[in-house]
Amino acid sequence: MQPSPGGATPRTPRGSGSASGGGLGAAFGPALGAGCGIDRLLLAETLGMAMARRAAEILDRHRDILTRRVPDSNDPDASQFALDDAIFTAVLDAANECLGQFDTRPPADRWCDALLQLLDLARYAAESA
Repeated sequence: MQPSPGGATPRTPRGSGSASGGGLGAAFGPALGAGCGIDRLLLAETLGMAMARRAAEILDRHRDILTRRVPDSNDPDASQFALDDAIFTAVLDAANECLGQFDTRPPADRWCDALLQLLDLARYAAESA
């Protein structure tokens, strides 16, 4: 164990599991600090697949948006559309940021590729479910 930065509380070295045996459950500890590397990878994969599925559901729900008008603020569908838009934007931004780890172009130049990667992941998630 090593002392934590700025304090005397010991912490487990990164990638070594935890005193309670590690595992995915330990990865949900404070700031995800207790899990080993493979647990974090599994957690990241699960999170990515869930985000991709959610994005695909939103796109399916609004598939016909090009043939109908966007709901105005008095329409009951407006709140659902606004919520979906916010969630989809957050998922797409996260995908774009992840893609930035491998693609050095500015975010504005790679958003279309991020969308394609997200759709491809959503297709894979649907096949594996």
